[in-house]
Amino acid sequence: MKLNYILTMIMAAGMAAGCTETSKVAPEEYKAPLFLQSSDTKIVFDREGGKALVTMATNAESWSWAAKSGDWFAVSVDTDSCLVVEAQANNGPVRTDEIIITAAKGDESKEVSLKVTQRTDDATNLSAAGTANCYIARTNGSYKFRADIKGNGGNDGKTEYIKTEGLEIKGAVYSDLLWEARNDGDRSMSYEIIDGTPSYYGGYISFSTGRSEGNALIAIRDAKGKILWSWHIWVTDKEVTTHDHIGPEGSVLAQIMDRNLGAMNNIPMDIGNRGMFYQMGRKDPFIPSRSPYLHSEILNDPACNLANYETGDGSGKWEFGTEYTSQPINSEPGNIPFASAHPMRFLLSYDSSDYQWYMGSGNKEATNPGLWGEEKTIFDPCPPGYKVPGKNMWGAASESGKATITGGGSEEYDGKGENPKYLWNVQKDCGRIWKATGDFYPAAGLMGAETAPYNYASEQAFYLTSQEDAKEHAMVFVAEFSDKSASYDTRAQVYAGQVRCVKE
Repeated sequence: MKLNYILTMIMAAGMAAGCTETSKVAPEEYKAPLFLQSSDTKIVFDREGGKALVTMATNAESWSWAAKSGDWFAVSVDTDSCLVVEAQANNGPVRTDEIIITAAKGDESKEVSLKVTQRTDDATNLSAAGTANCYIARTNGSYKFRADIKGNGGNDGKTEYIKTEGLEIKGAVYSDLLWEARNDGDRSMSYEIIDGTPSYYGGYISFSTGRSEGNALIAIRDAKGKILWSWHIWVTDKEVTTHDHIGPEGSVLAQIMDRNLGAMNNIPMDIGNRGMFYQMGRKDPFIPSRSPYLHSEILNDPACNLANYETGDGSGKWEFGTEYTSQPINSEPGNIPFASAHPMRFLLSYDSSDYQWYMGSGNKEATNPGLWGEEKTIFDPCPPGYKVPGKNMWGAASESGKATITGGGSEEYDGKGENPKYLWNVQKDCGRIWKATGDFYPAAGLMGAETAPYNYASEQAFYLTSQEDAKEHAMVFVAEFSDKSASYDTRAQVYAGQVRCVKE
């Protein structure tokens, strides 16, 4: 569960206690004060009940638990010092209770409280119309989704993943909130996105949302704690709508979302418009920079790219850095199983000369694995009924391999910010408007190979598609723009950018 955070707190408590002593104390004489902490302070079950795990961290000689009434749920302790709380279906009124955990060490004792609630409203089944890697929820709601199938249960591109790993999720034991966060990095409100610990029962994960909009990632783990799969929960109270997207040739190509995947809105200069970042071909999101939009004269200004490592009440840890490379795997399904087990790790190329995370080296037979496709795959990050955009959405792919220029610098536009030869209007308010529809696309930045996590926020955009370049090694078409130009061009698979989903 939240063991990394808790162990950090234990060390911090010991260090703080040591700093308060003014006299010299031999190391063997120091005794750390009693520490006791639970990974969560609340469990919320839906009407159907379920099972939730809460990790206890302590340096106590012993600890125990007691429920105030405990007549509607069962509590046990597993071998990893986790409290296992199980509740059956509830057809009566709202149930509330409290579990008191008590620890003792010498003459010291401490207590922590764990509130347990079971709601009476039916949980909304987010997977009723189909499974996916992302689900949209509202604040203050009760939800569930199937946790026995991977993605949409469809195809795996050209990866042979299903052949080796299967479509069903087997060996699941418990669910775990990995992270929850707001785009602005507000720590106090990030804790309010998912309410309590998610529970797992009968092949479903159940969870409740709190009072804050934002994004979260919930995983299913096996008995050893390995992540088997994970799902992005997009909590927004503003209804996600779609409309016609008119392509470069003037025809309707798709029904497109009114905002980026994971965004709260599409208001220019509002940090909530950025949405999540995705490495090309991966299903799990990364949080954008927490910096507000700024008009800066400094190229790739650090003030525009402040990191957002928030996890809220989650157990996970963000992993960015040159040490986090893909594995030296050179046959299908490549690094997909590893990536699925490490959804918070930004994967760099194992071979430094090869900008792709899928294979450990330049396997020419697997350079274009079709991780995202014209037909939705099990690795697609979009919600049920949606997919990653396909061919020629924001430009025509050039047969020569050169970039298709779709926009220019401010000096090339008229007073209205338009130029008849360009598909994008002038860059303004840290974004550009797609001329054919009037849709605003924010310059949310990108995540790079050597300089992860954040680059060029407020300056550049990096909108991903499923269109691979068959002539090049591990290259995918993207709509890219800055205040100097805009183009439809190929970029290496290792980079991360934005997704604006379209209807299947």
